[in-house]
Amino acid sequence: MTELLTVAETAALLKTTKQQVRKMIAQQLIPALKIGREWRVSKEYLNEFLKANMN
Repeated sequence: MTELLTVAETAALLKTTKQQVRKMIAQQLIPALKIGREWRVSKEYLNEFLKANMN
């Protein structure tokens, strides 16, 4: 099962703000799943995203 991160956890990993993460989700730059009132981001996807964009 894939670990899902909160917006705050995602922001910490990306070293940005929660507001910026929400903006990226709204612009569909980061795929996210809305559970109740909160967004969740796949940790596996985020790790791949970071690896791909580090080069």
